[in-house]
Amino acid sequence: MTVQSPLSRVQSRVPPSPPGGRVDRRQFVRLTVGGGLGLLAAKLGLSAQETRAGGPGKSCVLLWLAGGPSQVDTFDLKPGLTPFKEIETAAPEIRISEGFPRLAKQMKRVSLVRTLHSNDPNHATATYLLHTGYRKAADLQHPHLGSVICQELGERGDLPGTIVVGGDPQCGAGYLPGDKGPVIFDRLETPAEDVKPAFSKERLEKRWRMLAALDRTFGEARDERLVDERRRSYERAYRVLSSDKVKAFDLSREEPGRYGSSPFGRACQLSRRLVEAGVRFVEVSMGDWDSHADNEAAHRPLMETLDTGLAALLADLQERRLLDSTLVLCMGEFGRTPKVNAAQGRDHWTKCWSVALAGGGIQGGRVVGETDGMAVTKGPVSVADLFATVLKSQGVDPAKEVKTSGGRPLRLSDGGAPVTGLF
Repeated sequence: MTVQSPLSRVQSRVPPSPPGGRVDRRQFVRLTVGGGLGLLAAKLGLSAQETRAGGPGKSCVLLWLAGGPSQVDTFDLKPGLTPFKEIETAAPEIRISEGFPRLAKQMKRVSLVRTLHSNDPNHATATYLLHTGYRKAADLQHPHLGSVICQELGERGDLPGTIVVGGDPQCGAGYLPGDKGPVIFDRLETPAEDVKPAFSKERLEKRWRMLAALDRTFGEARDERLVDERRRSYERAYRVLSSDKVKAFDLSREEPGRYGSSPFGRACQLSRRLVEAGVRFVEVSMGDWDSHADNEAAHRPLMETLDTGLAALLADLQERRLLDSTLVLCMGEFGRTPKVNAAQGRDHWTKCWSVALAGGGIQGGRVVGETDGMAVTKGPVSVADLFATVLKSQGVDPAKEVKTSGGRPLRLSDGGAPVTGLF
């Protein structure tokens, strides 16, 4: 039996660096250093830059509802269009679905935008739009929202600035340096497995020294620039793996409590721990909202799970005095048809849908815009407006103009304006 060295696995699985030293997300998530520890290093196979220290104490948690929840069954109920009942909340002017009894008690901290709209009914491209603020283009890749925030504010500590748990945002660092791209943990149920030590720090250090020696030899005979880029990538990964901050992923010593035992609830708890550890942007993805059939049966358990995780996260952040500096954003890529189809499901709907926001300078207990269930009747909010609002909450100027790697001028927000009623 032949045993392959973990270092030889590195050599065989490292893809060539693309022009400019940037590494595509789909490349770096598949790299490996060997063993359980290598999984995080794999996800950090980036063209590393030195991390900027400091910056304002701002963070953002995005609870991504993949597939698109129904607005008329959740945050914008309309008589005759939904089987769900409205319930009163802690905010006298706001009523929401009976599926959110825990969140209802937190509504003084939460505001709703009911008039978000777009023209993109496709899951992949709409997901891209709602993560970058821009429509997908053939000639330019736009950065993830978290990447923009990290670029502007800097990262804090050893952990990556943007971490995605359980989903695919359909975008990476875009035109920004590769090390600003989101690090993706595919498994919502067990993200800690990706950073679980498979051997001691001493052994990791020994492997690191061996890899460094091989890199020197390899670089002498080949393109030293590319080898140096990859070396810096692994240096950053090594800093993460050897940092005490990686303990933030370990939930074993923390009781689920009000977060419940669902993978989503525990991931919400993990997001709080990551914010405490200095991560700027944490995204937790919750799927199965694409209810083309049996919409009511699909939404009831989903709302219960979301209700538990979101309400617990808000309460936890508030108790730890983190909510004022942490924006919590809850949304999907579009809404669903107000009227059910022949299969008692709801199809894709982009004319109006709802977003919930809390913390990060956002005033709670407010509602922006009105709809009749079918379309916006008052106070439309574009995707660009939403992005400008999020950036403002993080202390970033949405009108700032940056240049892409090719020299193309581009605003951080695609012409939108912050929703003043939320501040």
